[in-house]
Amino acid sequence: MRKRELKNIEWSIGILAIILCIIGLVALFSATQEAEYDEFNKQCIWLVASLVIGLVIMLIDYETMVKISPVFYGGFILLLLLVLFTTPVNRCY
Repeated sequence: MRKRELKNIEWSIGILAIILCIIGLVALFSATQEAEYDEFNKQCIWLVASLVIGLVIMLIDYETMVKISPVFYGGFILLLLLVLFTTPVNRCY
């Protein structure tokens, strides 16, 4: 990564997001002490995965994102339409 790109990153937002995630992990840890920490472990895995994905996305050039954004937009609209035709998982009667 070039020094110029590192200089333009808004570090405060990332640091605050990580602090909020840590606060959430502490709360989940205290709430799941009797449940063998299953949910806590899952949350830790998702946090690490999301940090890695965020760093990878941060490395992608902005112009590349602008070029492929219509494809993503169309794909997400299609996924939203597909939700209308799926069966519900949890029905409350």
